[in-house]
Amino acid sequence: MLTKSPYRCPGDDSVIHHACAGMLSHWPKPVGEQVARTSLGETRVLSVGPATGHPIVVLAGGDLPAAGLRDLAGSFDPSRRVLLVDLPGLPGASACTRPEGNVHAAYGRWLTEVLDVLEVGVVPILGLGWAASAAAAITDVERVEKLVLAAPLGLVPRARWHRALIPGLQWRNEPNFENTERYLRALAGSGFEPDDATLRWSCRVGAYCTSLAGMPRIGRSLWQRWNGRAVEVVVGDQDPLVHIAPLRKVAEEIGARFEVVEGAGRLLPLEAPALLAEEMFAPIR
Repeated sequence: MLTKSPYRCPGDDSVIHHACAGMLSHWPKPVGEQVARTSLGETRVLSVGPATGHPIVVLAGGDLPAAGLRDLAGSFDPSRRVLLVDLPGLPGASACTRPEGNVHAAYGRWLTEVLDVLEVGVVPILGLGWAASAAAAITDVERVEKLVLAAPLGLVPRARWHRALIPGLQWRNEPNFENTERYLRALAGSGFEPDDATLRWSCRVGAYCTSLAGMPRIGRSLWQRWNGRAVEVVVGDQDPLVHIAPLRKVAEEIGARFEVVEGAGRLLPLEAPALLAEEMFAPIR
């Protein structure tokens, strides 16, 4: 059973919200902030780029909050308006509310509400990590110009035994800098060096947040709605949490483009931000 909050104790959300604010201090330029009031509570949205630019929506998915997606936001064409959204119920700056039943239906309604509040029509959407299946669950698929799902969780069964398992348990049990850095290295591809902001953020997640391992998979009927539409699935070939073969199979079921990033792991917004930005506008072959 999913908990109603991603946090271990009452008040822990304020620590995480403060950490998100701290991460924004590392951004080279001012970032716009607004709150969308939705059926899942307050949703924090960051905006980068001109207000008149054609929008792009990015859903942060648990590994990093919207405030941690600086490199990704900076990789898009500066003429575009990049809207970075923290999902309610995941570690980030939004509300604690996590739906307890019909999770994807609830997130699907929520995402449509967010687009309405932001006053965007048809828009490309990038879903990261657990936010990938939430993005795919949007109630109105006609609102999505192109759907890109990066390092997705919630589409196929998560790997149970992998190289990040033991480092992850150590990180949860004692989330100090050493254990956190070891865990991030296990999640990412070879040679990855976490920066200080990411390291401090992940320490706090280990200390104050619960595991997302119990999040359910998206239902087949919701996934099949994307058959023949502009969908791309992107995964690192060293992602320890995803089995590539079954993920490729579900992508092929709907005719989605499937991209494997060599040498990358699960932290694609940090490991390959320029590639993700490029894939948002790559034609579906």
